[in-house]
Amino acid sequence: MERLTRALPSGGIWNIAGLILALILFFTSLDLLGEAFELIGDDAAETLLASTANPITGFFTGILATTLVQSSSTTTSLTVALVAAGTITPQAAIPVMLGANIGTSVTNTIVALGHFRNKEEFKRAFTGSMVLDFFNIIAAVLFLVIEIFTRLLSWSATGLTNVLVGGGAIELFSPLDYIVEPIADFIVGLTQETGWIVLIIAFALLYFSLRGLVKALKAILDENLQEKIKKYLFGSWWQAMGFGLLITVAVQSSSITTSVIVPIIALGIVAAMQALPYFLGANIGTSTTALLAALSLATDGGAEGVASLTVAMVHMVFDLYAIALLYPIKYTRRLPVWLAEKSADFVTAGRVAAIGYIAAIFYLLPFGAIWLTQDWEVAEFYEPIVPPEVEQLRQEAQDGESEQAQDAEVASEDEASSDSE
Repeated sequence: MERLTRALPSGGIWNIAGLILALILFFTSLDLLGEAFELIGDDAAETLLASTANPITGFFTGILATTLVQSSSTTTSLTVALVAAGTITPQAAIPVMLGANIGTSVTNTIVALGHFRNKEEFKRAFTGSMVLDFFNIIAAVLFLVIEIFTRLLSWSATGLTNVLVGGGAIELFSPLDYIVEPIADFIVGLTQETGWIVLIIAFALLYFSLRGLVKALKAILDENLQEKIKKYLFGSWWQAMGFGLLITVAVQSSSITTSVIVPIIALGIVAAMQALPYFLGANIGTSTTALLAALSLATDGGAEGVASLTVAMVHMVFDLYAIALLYPIKYTRRLPVWLAEKSADFVTAGRVAAIGYIAAIFYLLPFGAIWLTQDWEVAEFYEPIVPPEVEQLRQEAQDGESEQAQDAEVASEDEASSDSE
């Protein structure tokens, strides 16, 4: 890819062709990463999700499961399916959804590694890739505590679910699927679905496509075009947020939306602070995948389908509340950027440490936390809050069912005794 872009003449049409080819290969590498991790760890992710013991374990389970399959959409959709099947309760699924938001950021950080040969580019890329991490970590920890004590997310999601139940299912498709998936499926088929081989190919393709992408962007993005990007796409927070939201809904993958902006940040065209609302828009956009999956399960108004829709709604409610609470305040808005810059300073001092950083934050820490907290007893969190009036009605209904069962049993015994006589 690097030789290809070097060989291209300076003419705009050839540079654009090189950019399109690099983007296709870049998106294919991301798809292959997801395929590889699904082949290696999909069963492990499902096992993890089905065994959430308490909110803390569930939170770190969401992080680890998402990093195993390289997709928060997969984790959230799988969680929704497990709730619909009755494998886990809606209350147990909520911390998993919060953790999934953090786990999805690992793809951005992996993409940032492609800039390690240029220290300044690598520092900017790593800062940009970690901004969303720190925002999600701050928001998830804050709302996990709020949810445990107030059930704010549960009540909000339940209210919205009541509005949507019976509204009908909607399906979206990603236009990239028609281009990227055939290539990815062909490569996976050549490897006979061997996860580790697919993973190696994915990383190699990611590296070379990223090099080609950066070269093509440098050739195309003159000063005038850079100013237009800043003005029309990142000129204000609402422009950037809307752009991130629309792109994510269109391609149905926040990994693609957030990863493709990392090289632009690395080149210094967009600053990490400008990119933050774009990332937050992608956060909202990715929650539509699980929401649409749950809507198809809840169209008949069944209890399991409604429960799964409530869980999917939690994901969207969390993203909206996090933005409303943290983004308007100057200090909380700048805190994720400051933490990302400090992390980038640490990592770029010894760039090989970036690999250890990814392994520690996204794999070792969640695994260790799950192992330490799996026996914790926090059962009261999983008992839904029920108003006294509703509890009284439930109790009366249960008493009525018990009386009917006893009457039926007595009648059955009388019938049996009369038959014997």
